[in-house]
Amino acid sequence: MVSRSNQLSTTTVLVVFRQQSVANWIGECLREAGYAVAAAKGYDEAVRTLGVIQPDAAIVSGSETEGDIEHFLAWLDHDPRVSGIPTVLVGASKSQAALADIAARKRFRGGYLSWPSTRKDLQLLIKDLLNTDRQTPESGAGGHLVLDPPSRILRGRAGTTILSAVECRLAEYLISQGRRSIPVEDLLTHVFDFYPGDGNPDLVQTHIASLRQKIRIVTGGRDLIRVLGKRGIIYHRSRNTAQQQPQSS
Repeated sequence: MVSRSNQLSTTTVLVVFRQQSVANWIGECLREAGYAVAAAKGYDEAVRTLGVIQPDAAIVSGSETEGDIEHFLAWLDHDPRVSGIPTVLVGASKSQAALADIAARKRFRGGYLSWPSTRKDLQLLIKDLLNTDRQTPESGAGGHLVLDPPSRILRGRAGTTILSAVECRLAEYLISQGRRSIPVEDLLTHVFDFYPGDGNPDLVQTHIASLRQKIRIVTGGRDLIRVLGKRGIIYHRSRNTAQQQPQSS
């Protein structure tokens, strides 16, 4: 059955999860942010909900237990009742690259969220996707990236995701340095706040690997970070890379 709550809200988010505990948690997060929530257990039930509601956005589990994600994304893309709505794919960190590859082939436009996640990250990502102009960036803008440090949102031509606090500081620093080789020692000092000569280089490599994967996801596969062993990092900044300026409320 499809459940719907918070009828007074004008914005409805469809939550597609078989795991009831996760669906309940996501629903609580959304209702707290002022959205109406419609819940569906799996892709088949989500398709049937269109006879009841027209959602403004969707949060969809990318787990294999839900069914055929490729088929479901193709349906989202072609059904006129939901085509183009912001959609967040939720999966484990290790599965997001695979989800991004599927989504790119299905002309998916939306966001990616690692699970488990935080209440604030989920709310920020939905708010960003609902408020962002979704016109396709100019052809060839494969490196198009926009970083919003206050919300830690990273937006690219193939989607949007949330960075961790450390990943966001790394991204800010890499963007500010332009295209040059950045010693790992500099990152330990300026990003991780170690005294010069202190800190473990493996710490940098771990967080760089995670940031690198998220950049690949939102750019549709483009690798903008080059790792020079333990010597340093090069960020291949494109002309389209920018930091979003804070907006006055």
